[in-house]
Amino acid sequence: MSLAWEGTHRRYELTQKVLTEVARTGRATVSGALAGEIDEVYGDFAAFLLDLRRRWYLMFDTHLDGLLENPPRDMARAVAELRRDLERAHRPVRVLLDAHPGPTSVDAHHRAALLTATGVDEDHVLTRRVS
Repeated sequence: MSLAWEGTHRRYELTQKVLTEVARTGRATVSGALAGEIDEVYGDFAAFLLDLRRRWYLMFDTHLDGLLENPPRDMARAVAELRRDLERAHRPVRVLLDAHPGPTSVDAHHRAALLTATGVDEDHVLTRRVS
């Protein structure tokens, strides 16, 4: 196994451990042992959060592709529903990201890409109520 693959696998396993702990506790904090492992693998907690944020947007964009293949009449509503569905399905990710909000370069890039692809501003998605 290559060193790159081993690093990727280690980051994935660590992320799963952190998310399992957040799901169990409901809090956006990690134990000392996991915090030490995060520092060892990522360098610091901020780098871990940046990777988690990147993963969140990758999940979002994967589902967004389905909307873009068959655009709904109300794209803003559909995008807001997509975000809420992902928030429910991946609650521990949102607990961590919401406790440590951006903006980061990853957020800015995603906001611009979403606006270009759909005409929907992410601020609108975050404040839109879906009934």
